[in-house]
Amino acid sequence: GPPALKISTETTVRWEWTGEGGPHNIVSKGDGPLNSELVAEEGSTYEHTFAETGTYLYSCKPHKGLGMRGAVVVE
Repeated sequence: GPPALKISTETTVRWEWTGEGGPHNIVSKGDGPLNSELVAEEGSTYEHTFAETGTYLYSCKPHKGLGMRGAVVVE
């Protein structure tokens, strides 16, 4: 997906796994709300509805060093 996504409050974002590159997860930087399980299966999904405005930074813990991270900007 895109490294940055701009959305409105009360929007649900869904991440979908492709089954490539080993196991992945979605984890917020700091104490943010995103915290998915580590999964590898194609078609697995993780959803979060963003109720508050702000910038939410996240990464895939196993692949953060490879640049697998992004942001959701809620306006």
